[in-house]
Order: sequence, then structure tokens, then C-alpha cells
Amino acid sequence: MSSVSVHAEHEVHEQHGHGHHHEPSFIRKYIFSTDHKTIAKQFMVTTLFFLMVGGLAALLIRWKIAYPDQAVPIIGSLLPDSWAAEGVIQPGFYTQLLTMHGAIMLFLVIIPMVNGFIGNFAIPLMIGTDDMALPTLNMFSFWLNIPAAMLLMGGFGLE
Repeated sequence: MSSVSVHAEHEVHEQHGHGHHHEPSFIRKYIFSTDHKTIAKQFMVTTLFFLMVGGLAALLIRWKIAYPDQAVPIIGSLLPDSWAAEGVIQPGFYTQLLTMHGAIMLFLVIIPMVNGFIGNFAIPLMIGTDDMALPTLNMFSFWLNIPAAMLLMGGFGLE
């Protein structure tokens, strides 16, 4: 086939509406994406958020160890009285902080960062594939992380 006939065929497809690609919506492209790199970035963002939450718990633990009978500055007055009476962290809340810090850092930071971010971003690029074997299941693995985090964090509200 000559280049002239290929060019003419391309023009016919464009005139009849063929050859145009439908651009996915923002929600489909960035929120419910099946692209392994986008899912890796989603894992990274949520992991960094929970790193800050776990870091705040570590900060409160260290404050209680360093200054056992002093109120936590700035956020101590914002905590409920069952957690911090007059800003001073109560022993029960300290135990809860210690446990939640470990659970947050393990289940919401370390494991998602290694499996979700590095596994989704680096491994497919290292082996030279275009995508993961089951991209929709890969997307669900991220979105199941959110209710799991809510369930874990819900432990803060229980006695």
C-alpha cells in the first residue's frame, strides 16, 4: 500500500469520526485508575498521610515520657477529657496511643509502602511489562486499604 493511499484512508476515518480516542474523565483516570503507576502514587499519598498520623502518635508518646504530668502544648486542649484531662495525657490513652502507633506504622505505612508503592511502581518497570496481570484487582487492593484504615483508626473512639 502506498503512503498516499494510507494518508487518504486516514482522512476518511477522521471524517467519519473514527480514529478519535475518548479521553477518560478525571475520576476514571486518577481516582479509579487501573494503571499501576497511578495506583502506586495513590498508595504513596495515603501512606504519607498515615505516616503523619503515626508520627503524631509517636510525638504524643514521647511527650508523655518526657513530661508525664504536663499538658501537651497546642493540641492538648483540643483532646477530649477522657484522653487528656486538662491537656495531660491519661494512662489509658497512652496505652492506646502506643498500640495504635505500632498498628498504624506497620499496617498503614510499612506494608502499603513496600507492597503497594514499590510493588506497583518498580516491579512492572523492572521486568519490562506494560501493566500488572490483574489491573482491576490491583485497583481494588488500594481501595480496600481505605476501609481497613477506617476500621483500624476507629479503635481510637472505643473505650
